[in-house]
Amino acid sequence: MNSSKQGWTRRWTRAKVDIRVKIRRWEDPEDAMSVVRTYELSEGGMSIYASETLEIGTFLQVVFPLPAVASPLRLRAVVRNRRGFRCGLEFVDPPAAERQELARYLGATEGLIQS
Repeated sequence: MNSSKQGWTRRWTRAKVDIRVKIRRWEDPEDAMSVVRTYELSEGGMSIYASETLEIGTFLQVVFPLPAVASPLRLRAVVRNRRGFRCGLEFVDPPAAERQELARYLGATEGLIQS
């Protein structure tokens, strides 16, 4: 989607959300998860507030629930940008089923969509 403010184009429309997300660095053990909050979600990624320092290029596993989905989504993501405690994550090769669940959820929140 377009963002004319800065002269560049976004690939995905973002929805304002408040979802509890568990994250861990890809190489860390499963029990090393920490909890963060997301404030934007799209089919291509999410923005989070993280109290720990996440360097650009860090690969993460993100786990989060969506309404009407039996199991939380488990996706691989990479940190694409960071400003203070705010981080932009891009999903890396999300499986088709998870992409469909994200699209379904985001379609249901269209009234909340922000670009």
